[in-house]
Amino acid sequence: MARRALYREYRPETFSEVIGQDHITTILKNQVREGKLSHAYLFCGSRGTGKTTSAKILARAANCLEPKDGEPCGRCAACRLTAAGSADVIEIDAASNNSVDNVRSLIEQAQFAPLELKYRVFIIDEVHMLSNAAFNALLKTLEEPPKHVLFILATTEPQKLPATIISRCQRFDFHRLTIAHIVTNLTAVLEKAGASIEPNGLRLIARAAEGGMRDALSLADQCLSYAGNRVTEQDVLDALGTVSAAVLEDTANALLSGNAKDAVRALDDVVKNGRDLGVFLNDLSRHFRALLLAKTCGDCADLLDCTDDQMQRYLKTAKAADEARILYAMEQLLSVQGRLRLFPAPRVPIETAFVRICRPADDQSFSALEARVALLEARPAGTTLPSFSDGKDASSYTGETRRDVPHDAPVPPWEEPPMREEPPAKEPAPESAPTQEPEPTPAPAPVEKPQSSEAETIWEAAKKKIMELNPMVYFYVKGTTGTAINGDVLTVEFPATQESMLMGLRAARNLKIANDAIATVRPGTELSFRLAALQNENEEKLKELFGSSLVIK
Repeated sequence: MARRALYREYRPETFSEVIGQDHITTILKNQVREGKLSHAYLFCGSRGTGKTTSAKILARAANCLEPKDGEPCGRCAACRLTAAGSADVIEIDAASNNSVDNVRSLIEQAQFAPLELKYRVFIIDEVHMLSNAAFNALLKTLEEPPKHVLFILATTEPQKLPATIISRCQRFDFHRLTIAHIVTNLTAVLEKAGASIEPNGLRLIARAAEGGMRDALSLADQCLSYAGNRVTEQDVLDALGTVSAAVLEDTANALLSGNAKDAVRALDDVVKNGRDLGVFLNDLSRHFRALLLAKTCGDCADLLDCTDDQMQRYLKTAKAADEARILYAMEQLLSVQGRLRLFPAPRVPIETAFVRICRPADDQSFSALEARVALLEARPAGTTLPSFSDGKDASSYTGETRRDVPHDAPVPPWEEPPMREEPPAKEPAPESAPTQEPEPTPAPAPVEKPQSSEAETIWEAAKKKIMELNPMVYFYVKGTTGTAINGDVLTVEFPATQESMLMGLRAARNLKIANDAIATVRPGTELSFRLAALQNENEEKLKELFGSSLVIK
């Protein structure tokens, strides 16, 4: 005889064996015990949470001749008939029997009295697949069925059911199972089957099942087929095509520290070990979600459904990382995850995303600018923003101060000294030409440099202070000019082409640094920012036509 799958061989037979749905099984047992069954039930919930199993148990309990505390006894003639497959318990798959004719046939059967049992039970699975005409045909019978008929509807998408159908049923919502529930049930099932899986392997299976017991049993069955009756954690990783928690932690640490080299090499190890890149990217996104929740909520083992040891590792990593960096990494990973199936070589977009996460300086989006600021604020005082033109990783600059930078290291543009103009070389006189005494020329009148306005002088001093406080914010104001001062308001003008710099400076954390700087130079002064006007009316018209893509040289 062919071997049956675990989820079919060890399906619960009583309400007490259904795990994680006590809020439903308690009500059903009470109704059976008191003889107050409803004429129609609606079981809603995601896959593998016990809807069809509970419907079958309810059908047996309703027809049991000697129920015990609302549970089917399993020994009477009615229980034996339902277990063997009685003609009075009819299961219908609405996905393949969704026409109005199928429903009319069901209604005709409902008019006849049961052949062997007390109730004729109709279990309609995936009921949301019925057509509108089929729902209309079922409506009247569902509202006032014969006394000997019991309807049990099951669906994963209750929002697709008409309100008129839902209002005529007692609705029960099945919850997703927790990892603890799944591990407990898996352990019991494997013990009955004479097999075992290591505890960490069971947790990996439970996490991959995403709250569905049937999925968990199917994955356990797959692991038993792969490694036999004694399955290790590594066997589970190999069978599921996923990676260990240590690999996820190392990859996340490399990305958060800006070490593109280690992150790309970690991805290479995943590929060489034959892991599925889609599964790896999904696991990595979940890991960053855990870090974000740990950063936001602190100890939240109940939210993450993880062990205390794993929670402490999340907290340790999250404490050393900035929230903006974690959010930026999640945005990049989720963006690639949504488009991964479009690429014939999925490794390439993942590597691109890794490098982008490690080097937010190459991205001009607002989230990337926040990540750059977070990276700068995490560095020691006096550290400069790394330049990647020399091919080095950001991690190679960690903790590097200005006086420690070698002489040949690239210098940020705001630290470059002004270039001195060399006098033009004198052309040698032709040898054949006679030498003549040059006529004395009058000395040129000294050129007076224009005096800087008070607004410009104050703003230049403030810019120097901003450079000391945060070089990243200085990057926004580098090309600005103080144009006017009216009482206690200093007007600062941005070039017309630097609107993005103005938007970046107006972020709360950047604006605070600018206000602190001007308060140091001229206490009580407020800042007002504006964009310079374009050069002429023709440029304004071109700007209206072409937008920000216009470049005028």
